Amino acid sequence: FIHETRFRLTTILDERRLLDGLIGLPACLALTLLAFMFLNSRAGGDRENLDRLEREAQTHLDKGQFVEARIAAMRMTQEGAQSQRAVLIEAKALRGMGREMDAVRLLSRVAPSDRPGHAAAHVMQAAILLTQKTPDVQAAHRHMSNALLSDPSNQDALELAARFAAGQRDWKTALLHLDKLDMEKRADLMLMKATALQFSGLDDEAVKFARKAEVALRVMQKSVISGAEQIRFSIAVSLSLQRQFEQAIQWMLSTSKSNLVKEERQVIAGIYLSWSRHLKEQPSADRLKVLELLEKGIQISPDSQDLIMAFLNDCDELPVSGEERHQHVARVLNGGGIATSFMHYYCGVQQWKQGDKEAARSHFELASSLNPGFSVISNNLAMAIASVSDNKDDLEKALTMMNELVKLEPENPFFLDTRGHVLVKLGKLKDAVRDLERSLPKTRNKGAAHTLLVELYQNLGMPELAAQHQSRLLADQISATRPALK
Repeated sequence: FIHETRFRLTTILDERRLLDGLIGLPACLALTLLAFMFLNSRAGGDRENLDRLEREAQTHLDKGQFVEARIAAMRMTQEGAQSQRAVLIEAKALRGMGREMDAVRLLSRVAPSDRPGHAAAHVMQAAILLTQKTPDVQAAHRHMSNALLSDPSNQDALELAARFAAGQRDWKTALLHLDKLDMEKRADLMLMKATALQFSGLDDEAVKFARKAEVALRVMQKSVISGAEQIRFSIAVSLSLQRQFEQAIQWMLSTSKSNLVKEERQVIAGIYLSWSRHLKEQPSADRLKVLELLEKGIQISPDSQDLIMAFLNDCDELPVSGEERHQHVARVLNGGGIATSFMHYYCGVQQWKQGDKEAARSHFELASSLNPGFSVISNNLAMAIASVSDNKDDLEKALTMMNELVKLEPENPFFLDTRGHVLVKLGKLKDAVRDLERSLPKTRNKGAAHTLLVELYQNLGMPELAAQHQSRLLADQISATRPALK
């Protein structure tokens, strides 16, 4: 049609039929305009239909009607355009239906794990993978990295990456992400940043952000209806971060409506723990005052394993006899429950120090049976089994425990060292040296580690590596005796 029209116009003009040409040109333009209007109206209709479907799907999601939301999202996909938005909505619906791994497979279409894709889809996959019964931490971390590569300013990706880093105690990385986040009206992020600053040694900055968070939280408390308890807990944490420990505990006790519930006891335990650590950092720290604070915390929250471990560690520093220390520990940990398991743990440690490893194992087994899954107890039990047992079933049990602990904390030097000793006892020397080498830089007893590695490398027929560790062992011994020679 266009070619024919063009030919006719050219012919008319060539024949000097200017009047017909001038009449024909507007007619051609009019036809072209009509065609464009038709196509544009159709595209506008498609967009309107997609927007309607998206609103419909989102409404279903908000109401918890996940099947209906998924159907609407699938209809969006059939319309052909907004595929990424449709995939996100369908994935949310699948997650609401409890089909989280189906949601992950769907999201991988627009956000594969091996390269950057749709940032929001990467964030959702990372969140799903981290909330599984057995979290896939490495895969989640890949998705977070891909999300930030795809969209470095994506707020959801930055927040999730910051929370992940904080959970790993990687405060430097957490601060890098938090610095890029918009924290206006986000008191929770202010608290996280205050915590990261405190653990990074930036106390003044930590106090400043904690104060900002407290102000924002108190404003929220006046108007919010749901989530009031979380705001109340957060105010206590913000006061603790400002070093106002007494005010924080008084706030928790005075605002409690009845007997303290579990969550309230946990918050108070955390405040007492922070208070004791702060007191220990002072130049003229009073150890008895520190222990007194920990005892008060244990009385309020006897299930706080962190408080009890801090108490036991500080007890070891008391300048008293072993019998007096034992009586002091027994007086505090005589309340039953979790405390009893730690009493057995403490007895096991004392027996281990005295060289009675069989008795230590018995105490660790009792502690583990009363408090299964606690990492410090499991680690000590596995080491005791490796030290005293040649039974393969016992050793395999110890290896299973350590595999679980290393999976949760892949770089923990204590867990790697213990698993290395278990592997040695099982005769898996190559696996053992790998774990022992990884734990070596942060191990407490480098001399014993070098000695063991010398023996293992000799048994593996690797004399050069054995010689390296022998040299390092001699260097450490010379370095240790040098001050005495002066």
